[in-house]
Amino acid sequence: MGRRLREGLFWLDYYLQDIWMRTALKKLFREDADFTRGEAFLQKRMLHYCKKAYPDYYRYYSLDGSEGLENYPVIGKKDMQDHPGMFATKYTEWISVHAATTGGSTGTPFGFRISPNHDPVHQELLWNYMGYKKGDKIVCINGVALPQDKVDNHIFYDILSPTQLPYGGYSLSCLYLTEESAGYYFAFLEKIRPAFLRGYTSAVYRLAQYAQQHDLTLGFRLKGVQLTSETTFAYQIDYIEKVFQTKVYLQYGHTEAAVFACTYDESHRYRCSPLYGHVEVLNEQGEHVKEGETGEVVVTSYSNFAMPFLRYRTGDLAEYGGTKGGVVTLNKVWGRTQDIIYTKSGEKVFLTALIFGLHYKAFSNIRKWKIIQKTYGEVEFLIVKGPEYSAKDEEELRESFHRHADIGVGFQYVSDIALTRAGKSMFLEQYLEER
Repeated sequence: MGRRLREGLFWLDYYLQDIWMRTALKKLFREDADFTRGEAFLQKRMLHYCKKAYPDYYRYYSLDGSEGLENYPVIGKKDMQDHPGMFATKYTEWISVHAATTGGSTGTPFGFRISPNHDPVHQELLWNYMGYKKGDKIVCINGVALPQDKVDNHIFYDILSPTQLPYGGYSLSCLYLTEESAGYYFAFLEKIRPAFLRGYTSAVYRLAQYAQQHDLTLGFRLKGVQLTSETTFAYQIDYIEKVFQTKVYLQYGHTEAAVFACTYDESHRYRCSPLYGHVEVLNEQGEHVKEGETGEVVVTSYSNFAMPFLRYRTGDLAEYGGTKGGVVTLNKVWGRTQDIIYTKSGEKVFLTALIFGLHYKAFSNIRKWKIIQKTYGEVEFLIVKGPEYSAKDEEELRESFHRHADIGVGFQYVSDIALTRAGKSMFLEQYLEER
């Protein structure tokens, strides 16, 4: 069988799966949704493929292929980096494969391979749920780098896709968003008049702050805002909804194409698609947590045939909300396991839980913030003040960190805080290690 014929069969299977998923996913947000049979089929299909495609993986972990997924080892980026040949498919002539990289925001870049997956049909599901209609425009606010001549001329966007779906029609770069340039961003939005904004939480939040501080009102109606790629705090959701007079949706996923989750109502709880991948939430002992407990998100891809993302550690923390009809609910996605600060005795405190779980009035008066830890039991806030910031805000943060985590807090006030190369906001700079 020739290579072109083999790839043709792969694409035929891919599009047939897409058609099936587009229909099946319409019930994802229904309370009576039951994907048990559909997920069982996709899981069996993937494990059958993996047994043939990764023989070295099965030998290394002493698997014979008859085991249930729960008996497979939990793996991480380091396992794949240490044994690249073991995680490379034998069937490169059958599938279309391209290279991808992720993890730059954590300081641990990870290169891997990926096959065409079913992310687009899932993205379309969320857009349709948000009220997308043909002709609606979507502006994606991300960290794309632009040519210097465009920046010099105050052009901070690029054309992303004339079809708008699934990731937006225009790419508006947050890399150049400052107090001085923000006016040009709003001029662009008024010109395009999008129905939706999609992008990094910190960037959309910053635009909302600018609008509020300068008494700007959009001359058009936003149907919704989709936040993705960063940890999102409740105060940011409330603020964006109030300023832009619209509804915020959250979307959670990874380049590895193993989890697609999104919120669908005012609770902002995530539903994970059982047709995209299998989602577990495990504690440090590798056991599944109970409802209401927090653990690490571990995922299995049902559509990446280039590498075996089987029980893959994402490094993200989430509060498990239960499983019904194969649909896993996450009450919150807290952020990364790396987002840890340490008490004086070396005990771990999850920073995201400390921020998520408490409501701080101070954040309404802060434009940007970041935490640095260089000493056990102490952290330093880097803060870009808003016009209403006062000593009361400083005292609120200091008192709360001391009372809830026995952490001393210092403050440094700056004019700006640099983004990562990808344009994301990194809210913890940790110099310490677990004792």
